[in-house]
Amino acid sequence: MIETWTELVHKMHAMGTNTGECMALLQKAFIYSDRDSLDLCTAQLSAIKAGVPKILKKVAETARHDHTKKIYTEIPNHFLEICDNLEILAGMLKKKIDENILFSDRAITEVSFLSQSLLEILNAATDLVLVKNPILIRYVQESEAMVGKATTEYATRHEERLIEGLCLPVSSSVFLKILETLEGIAREAKSIAESMSK
Repeated sequence: MIETWTELVHKMHAMGTNTGECMALLQKAFIYSDRDSLDLCTAQLSAIKAGVPKILKKVAETARHDHTKKIYTEIPNHFLEICDNLEILAGMLKKKIDENILFSDRAITEVSFLSQSLLEILNAATDLVLVKNPILIRYVQESEAMVGKATTEYATRHEERLIEGLCLPVSSSVFLKILETLEGIAREAKSIAESMSK
């Protein structure tokens, strides 16, 4: 059965919605050390990734015949990259839970703030697939810049705490990797916004 363009767009939108749900599950896993949320997220990420090649192929075929659709050709890849980052994040959270790695209150607050910001950025980037809204585009771009600045600031503060002996090295590597993946997710969301601004 040949899908209509509207159906394809809605499938890309669903990919984004599902990545947002995974982000929310990882938030829950982080805050409550909840293994069930972690497992559910991992299963959902596998399902999203399995559907990407088919969608990518259909969007590319449509864009070959209709050049106005060319802006959509990279969207599935950006969602795939977001999934890859979410998988790394899930791995870090699994390590944190399994090894009972503790974070300081400050680190918990910082990761919670960033993950909530990312959830909002992901939702906005996902909505752009349906509606090319300049306000949403600017919101995603500005929010990505804020996340980049915050992750750099948090990493610097964290290194200072490590030097002062206020943080354990085992917590340090997990915390820094979490920051890195969160920044990676924000970058991909910004790439979606930039694609949709063309």
